[in-house]
This record gives sequence, C-alpha cells and structure tokens, in this order.
Amino acid sequence: MAEIVEPRDIDLMRRLSSGDEDAFLEFYRRHQGGLYRFALHMSGRPESAADVVQETFLTLIRQSAKFDQEKGTPGAFLYGIARNHIRKLYEKESRYVQLLDENESPRSLDWNGTPGHTNGNGHAPANVARVETVLEGLERTEIEDLLRDAVLTLPEHYREPVTLCDLEGKSYNEAAALLDCPVGTVRSRLNRARSILLEKLRPARVGSRAMGAGLGGKE
Repeated sequence: MAEIVEPRDIDLMRRLSSGDEDAFLEFYRRHQGGLYRFALHMSGRPESAADVVQETFLTLIRQSAKFDQEKGTPGAFLYGIARNHIRKLYEKESRYVQLLDENESPRSLDWNGTPGHTNGNGHAPANVARVETVLEGLERTEIEDLLRDAVLTLPEHYREPVTLCDLEGKSYNEAAALLDCPVGTVRSRLNRARSILLEKLRPARVGSRAMGAGLGGKE
C-alpha cells in the first residue's frame, strides 16, 4: 500500500495552520471517509461516528498550529485527535469494558491465513486453520455481524489495530504511523486481539447452530 506520509498532506497542514479555508476543505475531503469508518468501527454507531468526525475536524481547526512535522505525520495528528474524542465518547456512554488482562500470554493467530502474517519465526501460526473451523457453517452476514459485535467488546488498544488492519486494510506500517507506536506493538496487539476474537466467536458459533436447529432455521 502507498506510504501514509504524503507531501500534499504536509503542505495542506501548513496552509491550514495559516487559516487557509481551501486547504481545510481539501484535507477534510482526503481524510473524512477513512476517519468516519475508523470512528464507526470503534464506536459501533453511525451517529457517534459522525459526532467524532465533526468534533475531530473542529478541534483540528483550533489546534492545527500545534502540528509538528518532526513529531509525526498529519494523519497521526488527525487520528490522535479522533482517538481522544472516541475516549471521551467511551467515558460519556460507559461503553468501554476491559474483558481480559493484558498480562495474559498472547497467542499468535493469523486472521485470514494470508501470507505475510507470521509467528516471528518466519512461519505461519499452526492455529491458522482454527479460524476456518470456528467460522465454518455460518452465513457470511452472520459472521460479519458477530465480528462487528465482538470487535466492539475489545479494549481500545486492541480494537484500534484490528480496525485499521483487518477492517480498513491498512498495513502494519500505516497503522503504526496513525497510532504513533512501533510496528512491533501493532503486531503484538493485533495477534492478541485476533486470539480474543477467536475465543469470543467460537461459543457464538455453537449457540447459533443450536438456536437455528431449535427454531427450525438455518444452522
């Protein structure tokens, strides 16, 4: 994927900090869609996502002069503002739930079994096939609904890399730049998040099949 740092964004941020309205509109058009999707996956509610986007860009107008190219990219600056507003949303709606102790030993897991995701030894994790086993038999729409619901229960620091990498298709490097953290942190959190999701989706599959049989519906 293309490098997330784009000279055009840097130029727009410089002009924006000088009060250039055209620069703001262009920057908004370039990033509004991706930011909305991020906020939607993080909050699970379109209205909340729209509020986060609005508040983020309003804050950007007020704080654009604080952008320092030496400290990060325009994207990281923008997403940093958005993440702050999402945290405020969590606090306001009491929707943040810590489900698992971060100190638990992470288990490497590839989300789709795609090339490039390894266990650190240059080989794909042995439990990759378990994902297909867990999800086997579910309708695609049911899988998507279960996945969205499961992602929303993840702690924020796990939900962010899953949203960016698995739902938005960004590379590890891009996610690391937006989250302002090392690539290794993105990898480890993503592996842990995928393991948590696997555990959450397994009982959902069993319950779904049992309920479907009991009601005479699809398994």
